[in-house]
Amino acid sequence: MNNFLALRDEDLAAFTGERQATVRKRVERELRTAELIASVVELFGPVLADTLNVMGGGDPILELDDDDPFGEEPSGPGMNPDIIR
Repeated sequence: MNNFLALRDEDLAAFTGERQATVRKRVERELRTAELIASVVELFGPVLADTLNVMGGGDPILELDDDDPFGEEPSGPGMNPDIIR
């Protein structure tokens, strides 16, 4: 192989390596920014919508984080006589 071709290949490999690192950093930074914006919208969007709804005269939308949709209390050791300790 010609020395000039080898030099060209080395330069191309060095440029490609630097370019890939730069592009990777830029993409990672933009993804972090987009993820931050999405998280803020996801967390505060419903609260802001509910606040605007209440300010406009509507009823507040209450979201209960309840595992039991029927409203029954979970059974505990005091409620079940079959539990032996």
